[in-house]
Amino acid sequence: MSPANTNIRPRMALIAGAASLVTVLILIVIKAFALIQTGSASILASLIDSVVDASVSIMTFLAIQISLKPADEDHRHGHGKVEGLAALFQAAFIAGAGFFLLLESAGRFTGPAVAEESDIAIAIMAVATILSVVLVMVQNYSLKFAPSLAVEADRAHYSSDILINLGVIGVLFGLQHGAPWWIDPAFAVLIAFYLALTVRRIAGKAVDMLLDRELSGDARERITKKVLSHKYVMGMHDLRTSKSGMKIFISFDIELDPSLLLYNAHEIVREVEFELLIDFPNAEILIHADPHGDTYDTRHSGEVHH
Repeated sequence: MSPANTNIRPRMALIAGAASLVTVLILIVIKAFALIQTGSASILASLIDSVVDASVSIMTFLAIQISLKPADEDHRHGHGKVEGLAALFQAAFIAGAGFFLLLESAGRFTGPAVAEESDIAIAIMAVATILSVVLVMVQNYSLKFAPSLAVEADRAHYSSDILINLGVIGVLFGLQHGAPWWIDPAFAVLIAFYLALTVRRIAGKAVDMLLDRELSGDARERITKKVLSHKYVMGMHDLRTSKSGMKIFISFDIELDPSLLLYNAHEIVREVEFELLIDFPNAEILIHADPHGDTYDTRHSGEVHH
């Protein structure tokens, strides 16, 4: 019997990271060209945003590379938690951008701003939207095989960009056709609050990873049912789970017939492990065997989960 772990391909996250870098570099080039042609202040602001995006994408790509490094003598559980740090940085960046946007928008409610070269700006934002859509599609595909928090945070960032770009196109088009001037700052304020919700979700997941939060109740229930379904397992307790990068850590105790030979107990433990790897192929599993009726050890503190 062997574990079925062919569905997890962690290096797919690197493809998503590289796609993010290529996309943002293309955006910088086309926006710089548009800036040279028009001198538009709005395009300059968009270019600066893309330059900052490039630094974040480089950081994300490096974080994915580090997270894929195998465990070593100094990091026995691997380097996966660097993804939590990267996601936290992403959240901080988005929060800063949202706060700046809110302040800038508040100042524009005092009167209409002059729109410069709105046709070119619309065209540039349309191209940026298409590129972002393609990138998010690549990231979605990657996440099917590599559940990377860094990629997930990057996807949330560029998904926000898609909505923002579409909104900007709509606002510019509306202003061209007589819409009231205040829809521009009003839309920006709505985007700032939307970014705040994105920050809350990304930062929450990053902190959960860094603080070793347990997996969801559904995941823990699936683990428990799978373990207790083995015909020789007489009980289970002290289930502990966490996530580090793309790897899941699962540990627990099982209770076996005290009369079993060590070899037989070992075979049962291995069968339980391989059964779990079918549902959790990216897991590192540690199982301790106890004789049924004698489960005390120093690791059991607080509430014991049976």
